[in-house]
Amino acid sequence: MLHITNGDSVVHSFRDGELPGTYLPWRDVLHDGAVPWRNTLEELSDVRARELTRLGLGDAASMEQLRAEFAERDALLSQFRNHEEVVLWFEHDLYDQLQLLQILDWFSRRDLGSTKLTMIQIGRHPEVTPFHGLGQLTGDQLLALFPSRTPVTSQQLHIGRAGWEAFCSPDPADIHAFAERDDAEMPFLHDALQRLLEEYPGQADRLSRIERELLTAASAGAATRESLCRATWQMEPWPWGDLSIYVRLDGLTNGPQPAIDRNGDLYSLTRYGRRLLDGDAEAVRARSVDTWLGGVHIVIT
Repeated sequence: MLHITNGDSVVHSFRDGELPGTYLPWRDVLHDGAVPWRNTLEELSDVRARELTRLGLGDAASMEQLRAEFAERDALLSQFRNHEEVVLWFEHDLYDQLQLLQILDWFSRRDLGSTKLTMIQIGRHPEVTPFHGLGQLTGDQLLALFPSRTPVTSQQLHIGRAGWEAFCSPDPADIHAFAERDDAEMPFLHDALQRLLEEYPGQADRLSRIERELLTAASAGAATRESLCRATWQMEPWPWGDLSIYVRLDGLTNGPQPAIDRNGDLYSLTRYGRRLLDGDAEAVRARSVDTWLGGVHIVIT
């Protein structure tokens, strides 16, 4: 049996619960950096290793290590027919739902043979409040969830393929159109993709939602990276990982007109950042944007 899930914290709990099988953590932050369409998983893994390094989610010296980790992951996935069953374990947030789209797309293009493909998707747990993800659960709690897995349907595979193609498309209209769908077979996907769309620069201020949250937190007095991060968590129904937030914080502190000033370990809102928060038209026009969301390269000058 092969268990595929979002990261190492869940794998640790798998081991604690002695869940039988082989564990495969996906370990890619797909809402950060470019995810352009590629014909093979291996080609995209090359792109993602470069992107994670570029964003500082891995330094230049570790790029080869990142690529090696992706290669190991891809090889283990390609051997799925060695298992009687593959179980997908994913939660409700954007991080997981994008990974799930990628994996469903990959399986949709393969003959499963005699291997069963099953899935567990959850957005809450009766013993954990607030529930943010599978990584909060103990080994015993995950083991208790195991019997609730259901077969992946052909419709779910179709949704995965269509959603992944839309996410990787260079045309933002594709993901905007797909995000309007609300499929009962994928109960968390609609809300997750609506959250993705909020990372597009706003028309009024050219800020993504997290950038706006960081400026709001700085305006309210948050002064360290950690306090700024925690403040954004209070503004989100599904908190993002700290490294993803720090990538956006670094973007706000750089450039000819930083919106947040950094002095050692302390951060403060600049006058320009205040003007952006207030929607000052001149300040907004002066803000340039060069970022990626999935396959879309967003450039505003």
